Amino acid sequence: MTKNKSSFWETRKQDFKYQNKNQFVSDSVLRTDYKTFKTIKHPLFDSILGDKVYLYSWQDRDKTKNEFTVINDDGELGLKIFYFILDKKDSLLSWKQIGGKGSEGGYWFETRTKLLNKDTMFNIRAITQWLDFEKMKELKIKKGDTTFSYLIIDQSGKVKEKIFKEVKDLHFENE
Repeated sequence: MTKNKSSFWETRKQDFKYQNKNQFVSDSVLRTDYKTFKTIKHPLFDSILGDKVYLYSWQDRDKTKNEFTVINDDGELGLKIFYFILDKKDSLLSWKQIGGKGSEGGYWFETRTKLLNKDTMFNIRAITQWLDFEKMKELKIKKGDTTFSYLIIDQSGKVKEKIFKEVKDLHFENE
């Protein structure tokens, strides 16, 4: 009788800082603590996230899949939280940024997500312009875009986004 080989990720389940988190926000506590979390270098992340990856939360949402979140330290661009879904043989089914906060070039970026039930997450993404590029001074009244959506995980492990509200003040071209 042949013994089944364990998934690489299942053998790392206890290395994640948390189990089954249901809210994903880059707040001051996370920004203070994440460097104490275990790091990992793995081919799964090489082309997607680079090398500053921290094991955040193992998710037992679906027992037929391996699901977890990681934090990516993107340097000056801030922290990002990603949700990964793999099959039991460690093949990637899908991944999605579900949290993070950072800034670049006069803009602030924030994404936050809450797990509502087994298959649905509530997601908010915002971009805020804080710099007046003509005067190179901080804007007195900030302006931004916010997208509210549901992230729905289907039975195959794919994440689909259903946007239900958008607030647009920036009016970027080519959107």
